[in-house]
Amino acid sequence: MTTVLVVDDQQRARDLLAMELSEAGFQVITAADGEEGWQTFCERPPDVVVTDMAMPRCDGIELLRRIRTRSDVPVIVFSGHGSVESAADAFKAGADDFVNSLDVDIDDLVGLVHDAANSSDLPPSDVELESRLVGESPAIARVRWQLNGLAPLLSPVIVSGEPGTGRSTAIRALHELGATSAGPLQCIDAGSFVPSDFPNNGAIGGVHLADVEHLTPDAQQYWRNRLVRDENSSLTNHLRIFASTSAQLPELIRAGAFDPRLGQALLRFEVQMPLLRDRKGDVPGIAEALLKKLANAVGRERIQLSPAALKYLESCRFPDNIRQLERLLERAVAYSLGKIVRRQTLRELMADLEKTVASMREERQRLERDRLLDALRQAGGNITQTAEILDKSRSAIYRLINKHDIPLSRRA
Repeated sequence: MTTVLVVDDQQRARDLLAMELSEAGFQVITAADGEEGWQTFCERPPDVVVTDMAMPRCDGIELLRRIRTRSDVPVIVFSGHGSVESAADAFKAGADDFVNSLDVDIDDLVGLVHDAANSSDLPPSDVELESRLVGESPAIARVRWQLNGLAPLLSPVIVSGEPGTGRSTAIRALHELGATSAGPLQCIDAGSFVPSDFPNNGAIGGVHLADVEHLTPDAQQYWRNRLVRDENSSLTNHLRIFASTSAQLPELIRAGAFDPRLGQALLRFEVQMPLLRDRKGDVPGIAEALLKKLANAVGRERIQLSPAALKYLESCRFPDNIRQLERLLERAVAYSLGKIVRRQTLRELMADLEKTVASMREERQRLERDRLLDALRQAGGNITQTAEILDKSRSAIYRLINKHDIPLSRRA
């Protein structure tokens, strides 16, 4: 018989739900608050947990966090003061479902318990996320957990991290597994965004502002106003905003280089993508998944990495993260003659790739410095005019000057 733990500090509501669940064929145990609920959970692990959110001593969110340290048992959180914020907190903590108790009948809650008790497999979103964001490390598991909780919401989300860490993959997963999946996902280069070119209305969908730190002040104001307008509009006109950045947005806000209201709205739900070098144990699994995708694309489905090749990859440094690993494997698929990619092949390709990446990085740095120097010359060393020429903020110009060690001079 399925055991359900009901946690609620309101005795009448707790007893009523327990009675309904018992009549539906469940074995029910109860607790009067989160602290008692945790003790009961540890002593008699249930198959499903139903908990109120607001309780003394230990609330439902804290109870949920404790449960998630040792179990993936289904947890349903309910609240009489349900809101987007409450739902977000519950899903971020690992809830399987969140309901506003004022909006559902007790029969509906019993039905949710029945569904949870009979769901032995991972939900489709979990399966999808594990195939898109491969790895067993705590860092990437946390990212999948965050995305699973945020996907059903309509709130803006910002995905931070170095280039090549999978920011775009995470955002596409949020959209395709989330509330706006029926509509398109538009990817916009924030640095070239022009507000007048973007439609003000449209079907439910999402927009990905890539490298959001490069939005001009006018563009930042547009998206700040758009967020306010969409929050007060009907669902049919709602556009969910996703953003990605490799910058430290809080620092830009403090420096006056980014609109604080827009920044705060985006940072409310932030997902930080981990560096590949911080989860080396995930590299073999990621490599095999990438190799399969790349090999299928060129008709070499049976090609595989040798055990030694996998061990070699785990020992490598990938400054450009997953993007660099993918470029390496793309070359390996192209140049390997047999069905097995050997360690020596990867070593040779890695040496060539590191030279190529280094030269490309040096070229980008040189071009960036040359453009900055040229703009400074045009502006006679005036920082404000230089910022206007390069379409950047003054603080961004100062950062570039420090980065390239350029002495400030009116004759620059």
